Amino acid sequence: MADIINVLPDSVANQIAAGEVIQRPASVLKELVENAVDAGATQIDVVIKQAGRILIQVRDNGCGMSETDARLCFERHATSKIKSADDLFRLHTKGFRGEALASIAAIAHVELRTRQANSEVGTCIVLEGSLCKEQSPCSCEAGTSFSVKNLFYNVPARRNFLKSDTVEFGHIHEEFLRIALIHSDVDFKLYQNDKLEYNLPKSTLKQRLVNVFGKNYEERLMPIEQETDVVRIHGFIGKPNAARKTRGEQYLFVNKRFIKHNYFHHAIASAFEEVIPEKHFPSYFVYFEVDTEMIDVNIHPTKTEVKFQDERLIYSFLHSTVKRSIGMFHLGSNIDFDDISPIDFGAISSRNIPREPLTSTNSDYNPFEKSKSNPSAAYSSGNTVKVNESWRQIYESIQENTPVEYLETQGVITPLQEMEEPTVSLKPSIFQTINRYIVAKIKSGFVVIDPEAAFERILYERFLKNLNDTPSGSQKLLFPETLNFAPQNGDLVRDLLVEFKKLGFDLEEFGQNTFILNGIPLGFEEQDIQQNIEQILESYKNNLISLKISKKNNIAHSFARSIGRRRSKLFSEEEMQLLLSELFSTSSPQLSPSGKKICITFNEMELKRMFM
Repeated sequence: MADIINVLPDSVANQIAAGEVIQRPASVLKELVENAVDAGATQIDVVIKQAGRILIQVRDNGCGMSETDARLCFERHATSKIKSADDLFRLHTKGFRGEALASIAAIAHVELRTRQANSEVGTCIVLEGSLCKEQSPCSCEAGTSFSVKNLFYNVPARRNFLKSDTVEFGHIHEEFLRIALIHSDVDFKLYQNDKLEYNLPKSTLKQRLVNVFGKNYEERLMPIEQETDVVRIHGFIGKPNAARKTRGEQYLFVNKRFIKHNYFHHAIASAFEEVIPEKHFPSYFVYFEVDTEMIDVNIHPTKTEVKFQDERLIYSFLHSTVKRSIGMFHLGSNIDFDDISPIDFGAISSRNIPREPLTSTNSDYNPFEKSKSNPSAAYSSGNTVKVNESWRQIYESIQENTPVEYLETQGVITPLQEMEEPTVSLKPSIFQTINRYIVAKIKSGFVVIDPEAAFERILYERFLKNLNDTPSGSQKLLFPETLNFAPQNGDLVRDLLVEFKKLGFDLEEFGQNTFILNGIPLGFEEQDIQQNIEQILESYKNNLISLKISKKNNIAHSFARSIGRRRSKLFSEEEMQLLLSELFSTSSPQLSPSGKKICITFNEMELKRMFM
């Protein structure tokens, strides 16, 4: 029988490795910028064109490479970071496997220009699909410049799986921030299509956060600091009143490396449980420093998952540190301990010793037996409870099957519109139950409607009409409002500015990631506009990943879903009738745009079967 096992060529092996390491343009950026940081750079410039499809260029002023190193760096498993297996547990650098550059060169056109500070001439290397097309001396600045062009040019299937430019640049933006937020001692610049997106000079850690996320973060951040024999924890957490309904900015770093760690996220979230509303998320920027031998960073190709030896102990330290910071810098600042008046109990005479009050009851008393005593007297002189004639009448009226009407007329209970949290409203043909669902009579039985899903359907079709045919009207704000967004959301608002205006948001760009809101859609709530728009943007970004729908459908869906959730309330009968009328005039009253059921019908036969 013939042999069937073959050794793969390097070009094929590199493409396979690229599938693990290089998932999208953002992966290329991550590897190149991390290499620049490891090279000791103090200035790093990133140039992106068409979300990395056409060009990803990273320039640094690091140590540069010799001619030999410049050629060897593209070989698989060629690295300057480790020499033995023991070095894996003493890592102080970001890259160490020697796979990234070989993987990038296998699926793109790569140009490298590098020069060491003590050399007069640099080295230029050009590769296409792992094949070296040119190696020659060149004139360049000290440091290294990588230009990666036409990513996935020889793997069309991978290129076709890339998302829109907005989504892909969002991933690039996120990877850029993960590195910039930990290295505040490095000057970073990011260009997208020849436009300067970020200019982050060297600064303190807090100033770097403010430069990235906006001036309003200067007041939102609370410091955390804890140092033990096991770990040093420091950084910043957002104030509880700045918590959002979306996940917002949540970053964990260990030894200057970004990580994802659900266990530590839970430690922070649980510390905020009692001080932020339900389904809200705090912002945090937490930095761990531990002995390199106490962690393993070699468990995932992207190196974002890290294994700690003392996870439970670090969890406890982190939880208590966050709790203490909340108490010291947020809750404590709202209490003025010098302005608390002492409680005056008055003088108590030593002769008059307080006695325990005595009460007595009649065990033979029947509240529905007619009494000869005054029915209006609630208590006898001996503190014995007496019957109240009105309650006997209520009991008798209940036996006549008219409880709700009688109790309302007697003033014993309050009608629906005056109750704060009624559980059911009985109306002749339509009512609301469990503080949410609407029940309406139909010829064959009745229908139960979820108003939240119904509003989502109604608003979706209304917004879609605004985007396609008739733009919505806008109501001017008495005082224009300034909205500051995180950079990724700022780019998204800029991209959707025309659509926002069609839906009634009178927005104009004021500066980098800052917008002036002059008007809002008719009927839109003026409270928490910034938070509402951020929630809409988060829904839009999630739809880009999970749903393959057009831009207009996505916007209409995101607005309808975010606004519809806040429309669920207690309705009057007229409001319920209007809601049903609008719902059944839509194209699909059975399902919301999210795929949820809007209404369920019950007929007489189905009800009978339930009681068999």
